[in-house]
Amino acid sequence: MLANQDTHRVRCRLVEYAALALPLLALILLATRILWWLVARVWSKRKRRSWAGTAQLPLRTAVVLGSGGHTMEMLSLLKEVDQERYRCDFIMAQTDSSSLKKVQATRPDLAKDLTRFHVIPRSREVGQSWSSSLLTTAQAFLACLGLVWELNPQVLLVNGPGTCFPVVAAVLLFELIAFRRVSLIFVESVCRVKSLSMSGKLIYPFADAFLVHWPELVERYAKAQYLGILF
Repeated sequence: MLANQDTHRVRCRLVEYAALALPLLALILLATRILWWLVARVWSKRKRRSWAGTAQLPLRTAVVLGSGGHTMEMLSLLKEVDQERYRCDFIMAQTDSSSLKKVQATRPDLAKDLTRFHVIPRSREVGQSWSSSLLTTAQAFLACLGLVWELNPQVLLVNGPGTCFPVVAAVLLFELIAFRRVSLIFVESVCRVKSLSMSGKLIYPFADAFLVHWPELVERYAKAQYLGILF
């Protein structure tokens, strides 16, 4: 009888220890994964492995469009994009009424299939207060989670509009927790000659390729690549 009671106590203790150990182990594994991801994407000086020669073409490519000058610069970049190598899906804000028209006028071949154009809530309107933009950005991020999971992009091309932030965040989150590798390419605005835009400063640590139009920026930012004026 006593032996059975002792065995029961031991089992209860083991269950208690396991209940404490499993969450701790999960936290250790999560922290290890985050640290490994940060080292690989942000801190490592080695270039991450590209898709060249390792993936079937065309690569699934997500392109973020922003109203105004951002869209015109992006369309200039897309003039030479080969759809046999990069199959583009476009992401823009719900209140953006001009980007689709600009794509149709500049690259009508890219606008033939309207299912490749996707809208998300705008994270911040011009003149919107920073406090209220936190809520709208969170709403845009939640919308991006489902869209990014569906598109599963291998390449993400952005050039700095506010719309790109929730998209970039969703892509990086899935890379972190779902091991869905993506090449993040940021093209700085041609207007930035000596300093980066706010978008550039925020995305710079995470970008696989960070392209600028002026050599002065290469002197200040080691990761920046100067390829001349691309437009």
